[in-house]
Amino acid sequence: MNVFFNFVLKKALLGLTLLLLVAVFFIAQIPDFQLDASSDSLVLEGDKNLSYYQSIKKNYGSDDYLVISYQVEDNLLAPTQLNHLKKFRQDLAKINQVKSVTTILDVPLFRSPPLSLIDLTGESISIDNGNANLALANDEFKNSPLYANNLVSKDGKTTAVLVALRDNQKFKELRESRDKMRIQRANNKLSDDQQLKLKIIEKQILKNATAQSKLQAQTIAQIRTTISRYSDKAHLFLGGLPMITTDIVAYISSDLIIFSLAVIGLMSLILAIIFKSIRWVIMPIGISIVSALIMTGVLAYLGWKVTVISSNFFSLLLVMTLSVVIHLVVRYREIAQLNPELDSNQLIKDTLSQMFKPCLFTTLTTFVAFGSLLISGIRPVIDFGWMMSIGVTIALILSFLAFPMIMSLLPKAKIEKHKTELSVTTSLAKFVEKFGHHLLVVLIIFVIGAGFGVSKLSVENRFIDYFKKDTEINQGLTLIDKKLGGTIPLEIIFDDLAEDYWFDEDLRDEIHEVHQYLDSLQETGKVLSIDTLMQLLTQANNNEALNGFFLNIIRFQLPESAKTQVLYPYLSEDNGQLRIVIRIRETNKELKRGELIDKIQRHISTNLGFKPDSFHLSGMLILYNNMLQSLFESQIETIAVVFVMIFIMFLFIFKSISLSILALIPNTLPSLFILGIMGLLNIPLDLMTITISAIAIGIGVDNAIHYIHRFKDEFKKDKDYMATMYRSHASIGLAMFYTSITVTMGFLILALSNFIPSIYFGVFTAIAMLSALLANLTLLPKLILMVKPKINP
Repeated sequence: MNVFFNFVLKKALLGLTLLLLVAVFFIAQIPDFQLDASSDSLVLEGDKNLSYYQSIKKNYGSDDYLVISYQVEDNLLAPTQLNHLKKFRQDLAKINQVKSVTTILDVPLFRSPPLSLIDLTGESISIDNGNANLALANDEFKNSPLYANNLVSKDGKTTAVLVALRDNQKFKELRESRDKMRIQRANNKLSDDQQLKLKIIEKQILKNATAQSKLQAQTIAQIRTTISRYSDKAHLFLGGLPMITTDIVAYISSDLIIFSLAVIGLMSLILAIIFKSIRWVIMPIGISIVSALIMTGVLAYLGWKVTVISSNFFSLLLVMTLSVVIHLVVRYREIAQLNPELDSNQLIKDTLSQMFKPCLFTTLTTFVAFGSLLISGIRPVIDFGWMMSIGVTIALILSFLAFPMIMSLLPKAKIEKHKTELSVTTSLAKFVEKFGHHLLVVLIIFVIGAGFGVSKLSVENRFIDYFKKDTEINQGLTLIDKKLGGTIPLEIIFDDLAEDYWFDEDLRDEIHEVHQYLDSLQETGKVLSIDTLMQLLTQANNNEALNGFFLNIIRFQLPESAKTQVLYPYLSEDNGQLRIVIRIRETNKELKRGELIDKIQRHISTNLGFKPDSFHLSGMLILYNNMLQSLFESQIETIAVVFVMIFIMFLFIFKSISLSILALIPNTLPSLFILGIMGLLNIPLDLMTITISAIAIGIGVDNAIHYIHRFKDEFKKDKDYMATMYRSHASIGLAMFYTSITVTMGFLILALSNFIPSIYFGVFTAIAMLSALLANLTLLPKLILMVKPKINP
């Protein structure tokens, strides 16, 4: 310890210079810092359904296309409107990364005029070809089994413009290789050489993904510019998964910068009000900012991307570093007031000596709390656990190096006589003394209520709920969802039936039943399958179903444009598969993904007679649901493990079983309280809010360690439990109050975000901090007074 003090005090300038060089090195890496909101961050690593989903995309094409809703006031097929749409399509097609644009102008028509079976084999009818009857086309678009509630809304005033983007084939192949190898790794089937190869591939993908994201963002910006030029004669909204991921990155970037600055500004104001000295504002804020910047540089250096889950890491590190520094400042001022004769170096030594153990222990327990995220199986969650674990370590090291170095280089702080107790903390001590038993009753009621709330928790959330109603993304998704047949795709693949389908009438009837059942569900929008083609052929055959002989003739005679629309996407001769594509309505407030998936699987196998292994459900809906269910199960299971690990650490720290148990009890409350509120308010757990539990545990435990550590020191004076409680509230209680209020106010700023998960994160983290403060200044001392545990010196 003396070597440490000699370095930080006698060679402070050298030490600070070295520290700044390290900081500058990592800060210089920040330009390489990356954000990611791709579909990779929304799926479970090693999910077996992922490889199946990739194979389906390879066979039938990607579902990652953009949808532009084109809404008019009058007649969609008026000549001036069609001319406007044609020019719009042409300008979209000129954008470099746009592969194709599909509109009502170029799709084949079957009832405009009505075609007989013989006519179907002739020239394709479309508005572009100039051979379509527009009056009949208007009716076909609104009532066709292919286009109604899909390409055109039921009222005929809204149409979809589908924009397919160019693929990067090498990037796709790399991702496919990575996903296959990850599944092998999850099953322990990779050799050491293959593990090394996987790491190389993952690094290549990270680099390529950044370039792809930038290219996609530029393309979407160009599309939006084009949309703005054509908004004079139509209401246009952009939708689709690529747009959602790009906009989420934009929201994260905005929140990261704006709200980090807002948190810094607000915390500076609060520190100025509390300490009334520029030194106690600039130094804590400066150390906190440097800590967060160093961690940002570390992420850039390691090539770790920040996702929706970890987007608030900067604000978290700001407040966690600030918490450590505020404890040092409060203790320094307290020692200085009690011992005004001490010189500056001695004051610094005493402060660090007394605060090192509790701060080290709080860092270790916070490390453990965030460590619970490492076993989730979801790469972005695992990365967030590592980020925060490394981050709190950096915060501790930087605080205990920078604080003494800066303080030793500055003149001795003039500490004016000030209250070493606060009316709030003193009032809480009096409350514990007089109404402690009532407190226990109230807390039992709260625990029962929270437990009921926890029982109602779910992970059923909707993408549309991530954005405020007045945002373009919410309005666009709502319009597409309600008018154009839903947004989130779900696919059902039937194996080894493609060839039989043309000859087996019973099979055609069964697929028709499946189609009709899916179409009847309130959660589903548009349903498309090979049965859609059968409905079109039946209409062309005077509403009589065709037999196998005629079907086999007709299917070969259909023009290529018709096959592209109604055959190839839903039947694959090469793979023997039949495919049904369902779009799920995100605006349906009753949507529960897990229940819907189970209901569909059960009905097809039990009621319709298909063997469970003869069909598979696929799509982003399945992958996202698998990820959420895994996250929910792993977090609920590991919370208990985390508390066991923290209890073991308490035993090591406090060297007392009774004190360890007492410290653990109040620190279950913040986590339980937050989860209970979410359950009672029907706020689902998602990628972002699931991490609040770990944060709440870490914060609560920090306060308990600081309080008990100080309680033990104060108890030595007179071995009076009640007097010790009052002194602890007046000393460490002060630091706990200052840090909690500062941090709470900082996180409440996130309530101003346009990104709903950020709002929930900010509000619930603030609630967790306040509840942790109250639990450790009321319930914890009450339990100590009741049990009167033996306190070792």
